Amino acid sequence: MLCRVVGFLGNNLLKQTFFLPQLTGRVCFLGQLPAYFPLEMPMYVPASALRSLWLSPQFWLRLVLISIVSPKTAGSAEERLWLDMARASITNNELLGHANVLADDMFEGREAGSRGGHAAAKYILQSLKEAELQPAGSNGRFTQPFSVAAAQNSQNLLALLPGTDPILRDEYILIGAHYDHVGYGTRRNSFGPWGYIHNGADDNASGVAALLEVVDALTRTEYEPRRTIVFAFWDGEEKGLLGSKHWVGSPTLPFQNLKLALNIDMVGRLREGRIEVGGTRSGKGLRCLMSSSRMVDSTWLDFTWEFKENSDHWTFYEAKIPSMYVHTGVHDDYHRPSDDVENLNIDGIRMVSQYLIERICGLADADQLPVFRKEAHFDTPQLQIRQERPLPPLASRLGFEWEHHPQISDFVRIKKISRHSAAIAVGLRRGDRIVAVNGVPCTESLILPNLALQSDSAITLEIERSGTDMPLSITLPLQGKPIQLGLSWREDPAEPQSVYLTRVVPYSPADRAGLKLKDRILGLSGQPITSQDDLFGRIQNMLTSGVQEILFEVESRGTVRYVLVPLGLPTDIPADATL
Repeated sequence: MLCRVVGFLGNNLLKQTFFLPQLTGRVCFLGQLPAYFPLEMPMYVPASALRSLWLSPQFWLRLVLISIVSPKTAGSAEERLWLDMARASITNNELLGHANVLADDMFEGREAGSRGGHAAAKYILQSLKEAELQPAGSNGRFTQPFSVAAAQNSQNLLALLPGTDPILRDEYILIGAHYDHVGYGTRRNSFGPWGYIHNGADDNASGVAALLEVVDALTRTEYEPRRTIVFAFWDGEEKGLLGSKHWVGSPTLPFQNLKLALNIDMVGRLREGRIEVGGTRSGKGLRCLMSSSRMVDSTWLDFTWEFKENSDHWTFYEAKIPSMYVHTGVHDDYHRPSDDVENLNIDGIRMVSQYLIERICGLADADQLPVFRKEAHFDTPQLQIRQERPLPPLASRLGFEWEHHPQISDFVRIKKISRHSAAIAVGLRRGDRIVAVNGVPCTESLILPNLALQSDSAITLEIERSGTDMPLSITLPLQGKPIQLGLSWREDPAEPQSVYLTRVVPYSPADRAGLKLKDRILGLSGQPITSQDDLFGRIQNMLTSGVQEILFEVESRGTVRYVLVPLGLPTDIPADATL
């Protein structure tokens, strides 16, 4: 069991963890949360720190909430608490420990069928037994031996965490990582130098370490998935995906019940927070299922359309199973003796592992998983560039360019006027100073463009002009139609319950709220969208009804968040006091 403590001690926020055995339920204490404090933010207290605080009256006076949660509790808040605990159980030390063993010289590069490969298999097998998973190999064992000419005496390792949902438990998802590497390296499988031990720390001791930590986190916290989760450690990947191909040809579980495969390969070189996720085009809605509202630290997801025959995900794709992979990119040490542990980003492996826990649980617990999408064969990076190409910007409604220097002026200066525009026709000149728009002083740069976007047909400008003593009042007809929201979007056939943005009009309400090109809209006002037409109709109805703000659920580079778009005009003019 875990206990989460959320509160303040003095001005310090509590952020640590402790265990309380044999306790379930929830205990609430009197207190008041500050308005800005998110109720379900994960914060923990360790046993050592808790003991020192337990007798402190200040602690009890400031304590605002204690939640004691069993992992079997079904409520969403409890599930989030459990997930926080599972993530926290993954540590750099444990990941580094796995990597140090698997990428040690004594394993001689873990070539499939070699003594080093067998030693690596024994190490993984011991971890699976300690996790008390059920065997999922041949004849009730964890192993599935196979021999081919290129890899004699090889073996896959398979274990499962049984599902608990009466309807979904016979279905399973398969999470895999290959544990073999290229041994001493040859001209066929190494970029050299050849004849030296290739430890394969990133390829793929990193993926195996991540998967072992996921297994440990799920079993240590007594997670009970709705679907069965199968964990597979493939042999012979470096010799042509031999292990995964053998399993697909001779599955140890009913193949028709396999709903999805996820491959973890080379996750040890995280750079600039980028986690590559491939294969989401192989099933409708997979991008949404792989996105998260709780991305770790500064990580983000690159949903690439590239999908190659370069790792075990391809085996399942060819078998028409929705198949994805997680990867952190290639590097100069790839298939060289220099792919060693000291070059790994252990922090990065931890971040990837913590992301994987959440998404694996999400896949295992989803009400429904997509079927294979045959059109994925046509989805290439080149098509992605064409399909996601943004719309050209809208023409300016004003017909001129301007500049504003808020530190030194309370006006907008006209820089350039477009030929044949209404601005020339009404007598505006380069260098004119706009001090007010529709009676609103130009105290900030947003006043002019926002009034120009949202006004129906014309705006009135108060102008100061060199050589003229009195301000001028000029009515400027506006080009085009008024912009109420400032968004254009397009449907994605692989993500039918979302749209992605192809235009965000500068200075529009959407732009001010922070929406960006390629952001994906998943929901509106707390409800999911079903299609492009559904979103258009609902927004149109809201604008017609005169709402003052619109709440979007948005996914951007894998992070799901809520964006509130106020529709009113920004102004810093104070309201008049009235009694």
